[in-house]
Amino acid sequence: MLERLREYLQRIPAFEASSRDADEQALVRLAAAALLVEAMQADHVVQPAERDAVVRALKRQFGLARADAERLFHAAEERVRDAVSLHEFTALLHRHLSPAEKRELLENLWRVVLADDELDRYEEHLVRRIADLLYVSHSDFIRTKLRAKGE
Repeated sequence: MLERLREYLQRIPAFEASSRDADEQALVRLAAAALLVEAMQADHVVQPAERDAVVRALKRQFGLARADAERLFHAAEERVRDAVSLHEFTALLHRHLSPAEKRELLENLWRVVLADDELDRYEEHLVRRIADLLYVSHSDFIRTKLRAKGE
């Protein structure tokens, strides 16, 4: 009976649209989480503080409970293993995030790379590349870095 109800609801255009929106939102979250994981791994040394920073960033960026943020974190780790380039993540985020959300993501990326109290050149380069791919201005790139450093 539930299966018939699901089939009926899927024939309703509004239901299909809301289902597509939920799927897109999940992909956006996964893409953002993947970038945060990439930042965590950029210096090839993953510290517990960086892992915690990723989970906190996911909670902050998407208003998730800790358990949901941790599940998203683990899904992103798996996704990053199979990723070919940053473009698959940044293209989706560029289309779906507002300028303010992009700045928030960039600030969260800085929090992750600064979580171990060391800024490696590879980490900084990665955040710069992501900012460029998201079309975040250089001034916003610097502002988000200074805000994250100020914490």
